[in-house]
Amino acid sequence: MTLTAENTTRRVTVAGHELRYHEAGEGPALVLLHGSGAGVSGWANFGDNLPVLAQHFRCLILDQPGFGESGRPEVYERNYLRIAADAVIGLLDELGIEKAHVLGNSMGGTVATLLALEHPGRVDRVVLMAPGGIGVNVLGPEPSEGITRLMEFNANPTDENAMGFLRAMVYNRATLTEEVVAERLRAAADPRAQAALRDAYATFYNPELAEPVPLWARLRGITQEVLILWGRDDRVTPVEGSLFAARQLPNADLRTFARCGHWVMVERRDAFERTVIDFLNNGL
Repeated sequence: MTLTAENTTRRVTVAGHELRYHEAGEGPALVLLHGSGAGVSGWANFGDNLPVLAQHFRCLILDQPGFGESGRPEVYERNYLRIAADAVIGLLDELGIEKAHVLGNSMGGTVATLLALEHPGRVDRVVLMAPGGIGVNVLGPEPSEGITRLMEFNANPTDENAMGFLRAMVYNRATLTEEVVAERLRAAADPRAQAALRDAYATFYNPELAEPVPLWARLRGITQEVLILWGRDDRVTPVEGSLFAARQLPNADLRTFARCGHWVMVERRDAFERTVIDFLNNGL
């Protein structure tokens, strides 16, 4: 059977809000967490990877709160990363899953890091793909080009600004096919998605909601085996940040991908899938 967004869609209620996720496959549970950005959803990030990964794992691709078709609190009274992490734990609880592998891209990698730190008994192996908040950028501009483009979209959510953000995601612009662009622009035009993105980022810049200790300073507390994946030409989270994370995490390997921007799972899809399957099945 061909796996589609429609026939893999499931819904569950967590903390009073309906969350959408996509499920396929059997075996060890693997939760996949998308990043932030214009028109993002779980399926937009990982839908093309599902047919291969589902041959090895019970894949759960979650729309994090407020993104895709998942509901969210009307007002965020905590840092969004904690809201998202609690949603993952709620999903596992509702499905009766005691422990799962977690794979996160960008913001999803930040959420995966928080899960590994604060719910170590629920997290098996971890894949962090160009995660935000755990690297240290000392050479490139701050904020990066990609984050600057995202802030421009947040301030003025036009198709032009959405395209500026999408172009910053990739090394090869041919990756942005007409189909990919059309779907992303359609999703990015939804006022609810725009509000959810703005509200999530507002918690990151609100000093009252800031973490008392930043995640990058807590990495040595992660005991799980971790695989770090990073595009060499990433213009959102520059690859230099990977070196700090790889040094601080006590049980981590780092792989960088040539000819690749922020979307390793898209631009280097085959290599990404092979690498993830080997790591989750066999460890470091």
